Amino acid sequence: MKKAFPLFGCAVLLLAGCSVKVASSLNKTLNGAVIDHHGDAVDSDYVLNTDFLLLYFSGHWCGPCRSFTPELVKYYNEKQGGQLYQVLFVSSDHSDTEMKHYMQSTEMPWPAVVYHSEARKIIKRQYAGSGIPQLVLLDNNGRILADSFKGNKYLGPQHVLNELEKRLEKRLKKREVDPVGISEITGKDLPTPSKLAKKFRVDGFGKTKNENMAFINGDIVMAGQKLDDGVMVENITDSFVEISYEKNRYKLFP
Repeated sequence: MKKAFPLFGCAVLLLAGCSVKVASSLNKTLNGAVIDHHGDAVDSDYVLNTDFLLLYFSGHWCGPCRSFTPELVKYYNEKQGGQLYQVLFVSSDHSDTEMKHYMQSTEMPWPAVVYHSEARKIIKRQYAGSGIPQLVLLDNNGRILADSFKGNKYLGPQHVLNELEKRLEKRLKKREVDPVGISEITGKDLPTPSKLAKKFRVDGFGKTKNENMAFINGDIVMAGQKLDDGVMVENITDSFVEISYEKNRYKLFP
């Protein structure tokens, strides 16, 4: 049975553990070569266990990139980024330091390919066009569905987002009627996002000197904290809390 969840309420599924990975060649390429905006290692499964992958070629030195990146961040946060699709940043910056500054200053919520890595060279060689900003949309078999370039003609990154939007609408409608799935541990039905949202109510957000915190059910919660048996807080942003349960990830919203 395919594990899928209806997307409603204040919690949404991030990554279903049984999702089909993108092409094995890309999986092999990215193994050990993905980081978050802090420079910490990220499992390539977090990028590849998704229905759609957006490769984002960009650099801080590029004016049009600096204009588009905030739009992409907003789209990602508002359009359930990390759930049915993921973004992977492939830097065109002049150094590793510039890349990390770009990620942090724009608050990119998605992972990136390690700057000094063979993976970055391979992906740029295989997918990059003649200019940036560029988006390339891949399905979970690694096939290109949309590109900012059509031959030598530049269509722009918004063209790719429009193509992604069409596919997301169809996929969301399909997932709303899919069965929830069965827990591999208990043999019972997995919880729906709405049930988790009711059980773990997010009342607001705050910040310590070094990290974000959230108020859940009236208590202060930090990333890495256990909420319940099998339920772990993976990440806290300014707008949602990401939790994991049996290899599945969910976003909890206030």
